[in-house]
Order: sequence, then C-alpha cells, then structure tokens
Amino acid sequence: MEIKQLDERLSVTAQPGYEDIETLAKEGYRTIISNRPRGETSDQPDMEALKEKAESLGMTWREIPVNPGEYSEADIDAFAEVLESAPAPIIGFCRTGMRASHLWAYSQAPTCSIEDLLKAAESAGHDLEPLKNDLKRHAEDKKRT
Repeated sequence: MEIKQLDERLSVTAQPGYEDIETLAKEGYRTIISNRPRGETSDQPDMEALKEKAESLGMTWREIPVNPGEYSEADIDAFAEVLESAPAPIIGFCRTGMRASHLWAYSQAPTCSIEDLLKAAESAGHDLEPLKNDLKRHAEDKKRT
C-alpha cells in the first residue's frame, strides 16, 4: 500500500485490503473515506468488512461512492464536509486513488490556488492537468454562490 499526502489533513491510496486497515490505524489515520461504489469490481474487498474493521479500531469511516469522472456537486460538498469535520489525519481511497484526488481538488478549488492543487496531486502521482479548466470553473461558480 502506497500512501501519498495531498495536504496536511488528507492522504490518498489505492484500494486497501482488510489487513491494511490495521496498518492505517497504527500509522495514525483516524478517518477513512471510500470513494468506490460497493461491488464496483469482482476483486474488490468486502467494503462492509473494511468498514467494520476500521470502526473496531476507533476510526471514522465515510463512503462517498463515485464513478470515475462523475462528480456531482453533492459528492464534492460531502467530501469537503468530511475534510472539515472528521478527525485527521484522513486517508481517502478508490481503486487507484485518482477519484479521491479529484474530489479533494474540487473541494479545495474555491479556496486554494489551482496551480498548488495540481502540484500537490502530481507529487502524489496523479495528473490533474486535464481538470485544470474545470477546476477553475468550479471555483468561480462556488465563489458566486
């Protein structure tokens, strides 16, 4: 399991296995955000078992299931709410960590430099350059409302 930090509260990783949940707890993570829909692939671990394991270790478990590239305003707002209110440090995951990185960038775009978001994601191995214009539009729309 490779963990990449995006900011002071959030890191991302690819799909953890059951045994990885204990490792995450030992490393100090207090909240897990799953961005994978349950049953997305046949090789996906049992999400209910992962949730139960995390909660048994005192961790907070949140699910914001999204399909790749399909992020509603409600999904972005839910992700932002978890980042603001859940105990940190937080680890987000999906199959590869990309959806978690995308939701993070959208949730932070209204208050952060888009260039800084792109650099942080790149350092985590996720190229968000294709989202640059959309992130700018999203940030402008949020500022108007």
